[in-house]
Amino acid sequence: MTAVPTVAWAQEDRLSVDVVGSAGYSNNPFALVDDNTDSALVSVDVLPRYQRLTERSTLTLSGAASFQRYLRRYSNNESYSASADYALRASEQVTAHTRLDLLSSVLGANNFLPGIVGAGQASPAIGSGAGTTTGVDAGGGGGTIVPGANPTVVPLMPFTDIGLFGLRNRRRSARLGGDVAIGLSAQESLTVSGYGEVARFSQLPEFGDYEAFGATLGYSRRLSERLTVGLRGSVSDFNYQTSDSDSRALSLEATGSTRLSELWSADGAVGVTFVDSGAVGSTRRTSLSGNVNLTRRGELSSLSFQGSRQVSPTGLAGTQYVSTIGVNWSRRLGERENVSLSANYSNVGGGGQDLTRIPGGLPFQTEFGQVIAGYDRQINRRMRFVASANYRQLFGGNAGRPRDFGGQLGLSYRIGDPR
Repeated sequence: MTAVPTVAWAQEDRLSVDVVGSAGYSNNPFALVDDNTDSALVSVDVLPRYQRLTERSTLTLSGAASFQRYLRRYSNNESYSASADYALRASEQVTAHTRLDLLSSVLGANNFLPGIVGAGQASPAIGSGAGTTTGVDAGGGGGTIVPGANPTVVPLMPFTDIGLFGLRNRRRSARLGGDVAIGLSAQESLTVSGYGEVARFSQLPEFGDYEAFGATLGYSRRLSERLTVGLRGSVSDFNYQTSDSDSRALSLEATGSTRLSELWSADGAVGVTFVDSGAVGSTRRTSLSGNVNLTRRGELSSLSFQGSRQVSPTGLAGTQYVSTIGVNWSRRLGERENVSLSANYSNVGGGGQDLTRIPGGLPFQTEFGQVIAGYDRQINRRMRFVASANYRQLFGGNAGRPRDFGGQLGLSYRIGDPR
């Protein structure tokens, strides 16, 4: 018998930089309360990305820098993000994952920041798997023009600090999270995760600056090839710079996931969150929490519906319940063309607290809605035409604030690995 030689997994390195140049228009790019807010703009976005793949691990380093110049009224605007993501399969039973995210952006700015998904993830939250969920935030507005074969626009769920929109307040944050999954048997698994975050604001630091820490323990059992159920508990602590303003939250939820058909799948959680807070205006109410995701993935298109209710820290009023619903759709028109559409709505509620006014007499926004449409066409192996249109509106305490609408047209060029 001839022995079959063992083929070792070769290490693979991928390095690329996307450069996007675009021009566009926004009716209210910083969500100001005024009657003269519109401007044309030009922007340059740079997205470096490095990936190292081995048989058992994947390391991804990515970043995004967006430079905007407005042709009237506004000064230049810059946004930055960077992330390091590492996934490891230590054995057949144990996997681990960790991620570091850094972000600097102006809250309420219509950035169209071309960040990698998760590079500017939302603040840690209780009620939907703290420390394990990944969101996207680029200052609370706009869409993400992502060059490449994937759908053009990655929708940005509105950041929970919508109460600070219009103040030109820059938020800087650093977040480190990780998880370990252990297979207890062929049907059972245990997951432990945790996170820590630091957030700093350029204005109102005594109210907004905070540190957050949390952990989640989850158990799941596969009942059949199509159905998995489980239970998870989460705890988080939000520490503000202002004395007696700290908040603590504890969540207990039942989880589940199922494959409804060859195209449709669903997963989610439902439970209750207990909140203890000393912050003025912060929620102190025990309430329903959870999340749901319904997804259809076809050969040429994808469609997903999401909903969540969770406790998140804000930059001014302590912790609040944030309810969000959204829908995302994308379709490949051919080998070279893609279109996408997304819509989402968020409501910030304080459990009976009056959030329509905040200290200093400024309006505190409690609702936010946004619609984004995108299109891209591949010109050649490295160049792509990209276009997006955006509409967004703030509700609640919204007197004198014009709606924002506009769009951008641009070209993307990839340097390095074309994949």
